[in-house]
Formats: sequence, C-alpha cells, structure tokens
Amino acid sequence: MKRSAYSLYLLFSLHSITFAQQGSFPADSIKQIILDEISISHHADIASANQQRQRASLQEPTDKILEHIPGIQMIRRGNYAWEPTMRSLNAAQVNITIDGMHLFGACTDRMDPISSYIEPTNLKRIVARFGPSMDNYGGAIGGGINFKLQEAALAATHPVTGTIGTGYESNAGALQTLATLQYSQTRFAVQASAILRKASNYTAANQTTIPFSQYQKWNASLQASYQVDAHHHITTSYIQDEGKDIGYPALTMDVAYAKAKIGSVSHSYHQHDGRLVHWENKLYYNLVDHAMDDTKRPTEEITMHMDMPGRSWTGGLYSEIHYKVHEKHLIKSRFSGYRNRMTADMTMYPDAGTPMYMYTLPDAQRYFTALDISDQISLSPKLQLQLMATIAYQGSAIYSEAGKTQLSGMIAGDPGRQNWLFNTHAKASYALSTFWHISVGLARAMRAASLQEYYSFYIFNRLDSYDYLGNNRLSTEKSINTDLGIRYQSAWLRLEANAFSYFFNDYIAGQILSDHQVMTIGALGVKQYQNIGQAELYGFEQALQISLHPFWTLSSTNTYTRGLDHRGHALPLIAPFTSTNGLHFQKKDYYAHIESQTAGTQRHVNFAQYGEQTTPSATIFHLAIQKIFVIRPTLKINLGFRLENVFDKAYYRHQDIMKIQRPGRNFINQLTLIF
Repeated sequence: MKRSAYSLYLLFSLHSITFAQQGSFPADSIKQIILDEISISHHADIASANQQRQRASLQEPTDKILEHIPGIQMIRRGNYAWEPTMRSLNAAQVNITIDGMHLFGACTDRMDPISSYIEPTNLKRIVARFGPSMDNYGGAIGGGINFKLQEAALAATHPVTGTIGTGYESNAGALQTLATLQYSQTRFAVQASAILRKASNYTAANQTTIPFSQYQKWNASLQASYQVDAHHHITTSYIQDEGKDIGYPALTMDVAYAKAKIGSVSHSYHQHDGRLVHWENKLYYNLVDHAMDDTKRPTEEITMHMDMPGRSWTGGLYSEIHYKVHEKHLIKSRFSGYRNRMTADMTMYPDAGTPMYMYTLPDAQRYFTALDISDQISLSPKLQLQLMATIAYQGSAIYSEAGKTQLSGMIAGDPGRQNWLFNTHAKASYALSTFWHISVGLARAMRAASLQEYYSFYIFNRLDSYDYLGNNRLSTEKSINTDLGIRYQSAWLRLEANAFSYFFNDYIAGQILSDHQVMTIGALGVKQYQNIGQAELYGFEQALQISLHPFWTLSSTNTYTRGLDHRGHALPLIAPFTSTNGLHFQKKDYYAHIESQTAGTQRHVNFAQYGEQTTPSATIFHLAIQKIFVIRPTLKINLGFRLENVFDKAYYRHQDIMKIQRPGRNFINQLTLIF
C-alpha cells in the first residue's frame, strides 16, 4: 500500500520530499521518514540506487534525522542526546514511543530523551504526528513521534544480507562503526545490528574547543520473525543501548552512563480478504538507568560534589484491530496500558561534614490505560473524512513510604492523583482537482501533568537557573487545535503548506515562589509548576520540491512558530523562522548536493519569567557527494564525503541551552560495504 508521507532521503541529510495517498483514504499531516523503502522514480535503476543509499545512511545520527523533519526542532545541551520538540512543544506535551512502546527517560534534567536510545541501524521509519492521533499510542496534546523498528524480512531474495560500515569526522575526531546481518528463510528470519560511536570535544568556529562535549556509546539489537501460517506472525525484539563519559557543556554536570534495555514480543494477524484485516498484540518491558556526574569537571568549578542517579521502569501492552467495513471504510481500535516507575536521588558531599541525601523525584509511579478509536471514510472520490477519539485513565502516586515522607512537608494528605483524559480529532480532505488537495482539521486535546510536574523536589533548571518544585494539585492542560493544509502535486512540482494553531487552557508552567529558599547553590530562586491560564501557539510549515531536470532537483522546507502566555509574553523555547534549501544532483550511482540551513533572529523572548535571551540569525552551508561502486550484483560499496558548515560559521540556535556554539567546519568520510 502506498503511504501518505514526507520521504526524507537520508544520504548526508538529503531532503527530497515526496507525497502519495494511502489507499482510498485521505492524505493527512503524518510525516513518515522512510529508511528502507524509497520510490522517487519508476526507473528501476534509480530506485535501486536510492535503496542502496538508504542502507548506507545508517551512520547518520538519529538527532540529525529528526532535525530535518518540518515542524520538529531539537533542544541541544551538548553534542549528544538532543531533545525533540514538535512545533516547539516538548516534554510531556508530546508522546515519544519506540514501535508503540512507551519509554521514559531517567534523568530529571532531560539529558536522556527517548530518541537517544534508538539508532538508524534498528529503524524502519519515523512517524511524526502533530496533535491527537492513533499513531501517538494514547493521545497527546502536541503530537507524537513513533520510531518504527526494522523487521527481519521473510523469504528474502538472498538468504544472507548485511552491511559493514565505518565513518570518520574531522571535528571531534568522531568515529562510527556499524554492522548489520540478516538471515532469511521462508518462515523464519533473524536480524542483528550494532553500531559504535565515539567523539572527543568538538570545535566551534575558528578552532574554539567546546569542553565537556565528548561522548561514546554502543547500540545493539536482535529481532526475529516467525510465520506460523499464512495469517499469523510472531516477532521478538531486543535493543540495548549504552552510553558513557557523555559531556554536556551547557549543564553543570556530565553523565557517567546512560543505559537502556528494551524488549518486546508481539503477535500479528493479517487477512486482506476479510473484514478483520489486521490484529496485533504486543507485550513489552524496558529499563532506563542514568547517572549524572561531575567528577571530571575542574575542582574550581565544583561548589559541592554530588551524585545524581535515576532509574525508570516501564512495562506495558497493546492490542490493535483494523476492521474494514467495506472498501472505503476502515475502523481502527487499540487498547493500551502501561505502568511506569521512576526514581531519582541526590547525594551531596560537603568538604566538611556528613554527606547529605534526598530524593529529587521520590519514587513516583504512573498507571495508564487508553482506548483509541479511528474511523476513516471515503465519502466520495474527492472527499475523505477521518474521525479519532481517545479516552484514557491515568493514575499517579508515590509508591514508597520514604518518598511520601519527604514530600509530606510540601504535600498535605495523599499525594496520589487520578485523571480522565478525552481527546478527539476530526479531519476532512478534499481534492479540488487532479493536482490540488485541501484539508481542514480540528482537535480537542488534554494531558495530565508529568510525574516530574507533580512530584519534583528542587530540580534545577539550567535554562532559567531556578529550582523547581512539583505540584500535585495541577489541573489537566487542555487545548483546541486547528490545522489547515493545501497540497499541489504535478510531474515537476510538489508543494505542501500547513497552517496551525493551539489554544491552551490551564497551561502548565513554572511560577516564582518568593517565600522559598533555594537548594542549589547559585540558583536565582524557586519555582513551582502551576496552571497559568491561557496560552496560544500558532505558525506554519511549508515544503517544496521542483524537478529542474531529469538529474537536478531543488527542495525547500520552511517553518515558523510563535507562542504567547496568558499575559501576552513569549513562551520559552519557541523556535524562530527556519529554512532549509538544497540543490540535488542524481544520475545512476552518483549523487551530490549543496544545502543551506537558516534560522532567523528570535527577539520574541521573556527573560524575566523564563530566563531566555534573544538569538541572532545564522545561515550555514553543507556540501556532499556520493558514489556507489557495484562489484557484483550482490556486493556494493558506498563511498561518501560531506563538508558541513563550509564557511566555518560561528553560530547557535535559539533552542540551544546556554547558547553554546555549534560545531565549526567538519569533514565527514563514510564507507559502507553492502552485501
């Protein structure tokens, strides 16, 4: 089945954008980044060349892939583990899942977003949805990102296939080495992958070293598939990701280790000729272990040494059914649930005296169950309708007596909370002509506060330099979302534009408590999460692709977002106008491109309330060239070169914490053997 998608061709961040319709149902605001299935031409030789490029692009970091999806911006605290935002909404406002599995980072400073525990070597595609959606697995007020895992292919053309690759970056002396291997039979297949990344401190423009920006990690995965019969399929999957010695130049502490273990088993049923066309059941469990560390910082920078470990456990399941009423009417339903437990603590070691211990997130847990229902109807050849609703129950509590005791001075009575959440979404798509399509969407969304927003205990925020306290009396955050899209597609031109708005009630943000004393040395004060009333967010996204010649393509993506709180002041971490433009050349086994990335000036900030400062505009340029050498039909070599930040521009982006400069000029060489 064709997919309604943006397709991002991932050789050195090649940004060609394609659009297709999903069967007889409407194209919508879904963005799918296809890592293994590419179709930009009906010519077999070009399509095959692009598939080889995708397999060679596995060295590209997940952070850089996400950064090039229109509407997604990255919060950067260093050279590792950037935090994705969707239309500048972040944290608990968006859902991030891996193959439908809920995971939660263990760091109270958000140094380990879920995206940091996944690699392109074990990915099939990235699906980004804005606003409530079936693809968000339980709904979300701002949207969601689902990392769909690669599956071992049954009855492959060749029983054994794989890749071996290595790459080197001149900036930071970064090295990556990867390998994938697949064994396939008619009814059984297994696939394994591994990647190792290591980098020293990077340099900004003019060879300015950015200290504490080093990192190293490895990621490995194993996936097996078994075809029980013509309709039943069983898969198991395991991912282990381990990082260590990770520097964060924008923060006061680094990371000694960040580990994740992610496992699942699933059963799926497919029947294309019947009413019940798909039924999938999955069980999963994951563990995230994280520890902040300041032992490698100069002693003169450390006021007091401390250890800050954190752990997160999540176990869950879901059962999803696709029922075809008739050829133009499909109903999807999913029941899902999980339990998550999180804990984080801190031990301080004064120069004189006994070590001091306290929880920063005192043994918090959450139970979550949800029912998602989606109805897709083709009312006519030109008019399609999508309806979606989610009802969810969420229970939050402190599961240990020690945790309850610590919070007793801040929370009177039972700290537990129960929330019922209702999300609805309606979207209509209409074909004005063969070339023009228009869509209109309206959604009502809710979210409960996160465990951190309910139960944080003096967590320091580097952005505004305040200690934060939780608040278990928070009301649910609510939003009315609107979306208007227009799309044009012809043989030589592809254009899509979306305008959106979010109108919030009971928006959650930190507010100053003038009568509280700080816990962190050097903090400016104490804030508590509170409902501040109304807030709004609006903006647009636009993508353009022009075929100038059979071998030349011009692409452009542009986004803009503006956010206001209840007083009309700027919301924090709102990205300015951004534009990515590229000229691409492709002929058989050759590919090259030149690209510019521009971020405009951000003057709409609120320093007094959120600690933000203005950010100047900056434009940087990249160059890339690639060649695929065919040794024999089953053996190919992919050789690529890329030059990033060609003119060694000194710059940073608005969502970079503490305005740490990004890398200067960087030469990248990559070699991949495909068999």
